[in-house]
Amino acid sequence: MKNNVYLSVIIPAYNEEMNIAGTLVDIAEYLGKKDFTYDITVIDDGSSDNTIKKAWEVAAKLPGLRVIKSSPNRGKGYVVKKGVLGADGDYVMFMDADNSTSIQELDRFLPQLKEGFDVYIASRRVPGSDVKSSLERRLMGAVYIMFARLILGIKVNDINCGFKLFKKSAAKNTFSRQIMDDWSFDAEVLYLCGKNGYRVKEIPVKWVHKDTSKVRPLRDGINSFISLMRIRMNDIKGKYKG
Repeated sequence: MKNNVYLSVIIPAYNEEMNIAGTLVDIAEYLGKKDFTYDITVIDDGSSDNTIKKAWEVAAKLPGLRVIKSSPNRGKGYVVKKGVLGADGDYVMFMDADNSTSIQELDRFLPQLKEGFDVYIASRRVPGSDVKSSLERRLMGAVYIMFARLILGIKVNDINCGFKLFKKSAAKNTFSRQIMDDWSFDAEVLYLCGKNGYRVKEIPVKWVHKDTSKVRPLRDGINSFISLMRIRMNDIKGKYKG
């Protein structure tokens, strides 16, 4: 009989050979000190470097760590969806492979689970957050949030921080309807949470920009606007009905 899992942690990874091993060790050491059951899944999104090799090396030494190779490269949204739909935990979370929001920040989340929200998201834009990032990136984020509010009616202060935790039922229902494969999936997921009446709690975190980030402000800014429009059109066309 399969043991009950309290928390499933999903880590999407694309060309993260410089970060993945350290991040996985940090996660395993942190969760190993907790009094609940957990599992960890890395999903490699068709990396062209040694990300998958390094993840396998760590997995050989750490029980409860699973590594999945997804090929070809499809996008962060694709592999996060794959991981969430395959997760067993009562709570399901995903976080970035570069550890920009450390697993230690989960200490801010765990005490609040008793409040009964359906979704808990890390926010770099609420009081108590500690953010180390360039002015350019902060402005880009503010513009994106403005458009997400105008186009999709999303009311949270931070959409793309890659550290989110869901009750299992909310996770399965929301991600089963997800369509977007690129990094606009965060906005899509929060939009779907709103449509389904899920309660979302924003929690301030410490966040550090890593030089290995794949974000390119101008290109991604344009693509993000287009993606928000696609999400809206998907809804108008009835593609999110289940």
